[in-house]
Amino acid sequence: MLTFRLFGFPVRIEWMFWILCVFLGLDYLETAGPEGLGKFLIMTSVVLGSILWHELGHAWARKWFRAPWSEITLYGFGGLCSGPGKFTRWESVGIAAAGPAASLTLGGLVWLLLFTPGIRDPWTGFFIGRMLWVNVGWAVFNLLPILPLDGGHIFAGLAGPRHSTLVYQVGMILAVLMAVAGLLFLHSLFMAILFGMLAYGNWQRMRGQRPGFV
Repeated sequence: MLTFRLFGFPVRIEWMFWILCVFLGLDYLETAGPEGLGKFLIMTSVVLGSILWHELGHAWARKWFRAPWSEITLYGFGGLCSGPGKFTRWESVGIAAAGPAASLTLGGLVWLLLFTPGIRDPWTGFFIGRMLWVNVGWAVFNLLPILPLDGGHIFAGLAGPRHSTLVYQVGMILAVLMAVAGLLFLHSLFMAILFGMLAYGNWQRMRGQRPGFV
């Protein structure tokens, strides 16, 4: 386990996070020679830096709303910003939205690089493409109203505690649909497994149980 501080926030990177990076970069590792290794290292750096930036968005928002402290954990399902604090519904919505906002802002800045004269080499193009996919593509998925995604927390905050069952139901149904779509149309086993676990987690919440993987 790797631990350090970033902008004053403690960060912990669990070994399962590196397994996730290997899984995401497996196609590049199968490419022989330095090109495959280079693309794998770029992909791993993009995933690591982008998820840290996303979680920093949550951490800075928590600090803005007077949280005593916050810590960031990178694990097998991405990242998590946690810590104590009592927040109003709207403050909770703002904290949940801060992560995707940070990702989309970074993605927008990277997108501007496409218009920079002289950037034409394949390595820079690969880096920009992966940055856009992680910071924009993943952010869009993360805004789906499925707990524990940020979109699920935003939806829960807007709906209020009296409609928690509705939040779980919407999350479970949508996650099942995304899992089926990922398997049948995108042929992505990773997407099917991920959203299948999210569906199961929301089903557990409906039954008053604590999900075991988040």
